[in-house]
Amino acid sequence: MNRRARVNNALAFGLIRAIAIVFLLLVVYVLLYTVVQGWSELTRGAFYTSPPSTDHAGSGAGPQIFNTFYLLILTVILTVPSGLAAGIYFAEYAGTGRLVNAIRRATETLATLPSIVVGLFGYALFVQATGSHPSRLAASLALTVIALPYAVRITEDALRSLPTTLRESSLALGATRWQTITRVLLPAALPQLVTGVILISGRAFGEAAAVLFTGTVGTPTAYANYSLSPFLPGDSLAVNLYVFRSQVEPGTVPDAAAYADGVAALLILLVLVFNIAARYAARHAVRRLQGAI
Repeated sequence: MNRRARVNNALAFGLIRAIAIVFLLLVVYVLLYTVVQGWSELTRGAFYTSPPSTDHAGSGAGPQIFNTFYLLILTVILTVPSGLAAGIYFAEYAGTGRLVNAIRRATETLATLPSIVVGLFGYALFVQATGSHPSRLAASLALTVIALPYAVRITEDALRSLPTTLRESSLALGATRWQTITRVLLPAALPQLVTGVILISGRAFGEAAAVLFTGTVGTPTAYANYSLSPFLPGDSLAVNLYVFRSQVEPGTVPDAAAYADGVAALLILLVLVFNIAARYAARHAVRRLQGAI
């Protein structure tokens, strides 16, 4: 490598490192700023247990914390099996026909829809068309519509990125196609699949518009709703943040801004802790599963 090429290479790597450092500092700044702004609420015990109120100060986020994790778990349960099955079909069985390509394009288009459009669609389909009312089940179904295209695409890409020798070796040893998929390909693609589940979970954590239309009647859950019934309404932390930042009058609730800052800080910390814990648990699970095969 001549001197000019080495200089260009060093400049390119230096520029990439500088951009990465800038983005890292930006993320750290946003995290610290949000936590500092909401620190007074994060250190208040009633903030984690009391229900919110739009007519007096001292609101908490207990029901919203419960509903956020409830919606997350229910959405993952609805999304992962169907997304995994569809991704396996597209990667291993569907081929490249016109109909299959059209379905792929439709899936990619669905992934780009604004969440508010999905919320209106979910309200029309899961609430009005069924003669029901906003509920956590309807909100989870709307979140599934948002997350499903990502699950399908991640599964398909993860399986297609595997070396073809894995398939050929398994089939050569006498395994059926289904045995090859379940016992060879899926374990090999587990790291990518786990990353996809984490991304889907993060999207469900922070989604507000879809839950606002399908999971609640427009006001925060004003009671400690810790029931496991999916047919009860329930708003999430993201919806609560929107309501207290945009709809609550400061004259009626003097600490509305401080409460919203606390909810924002709690939401970011929960997403951060969840991602770290999920990656740590998934890493150990992947090692044990791959080591046992």
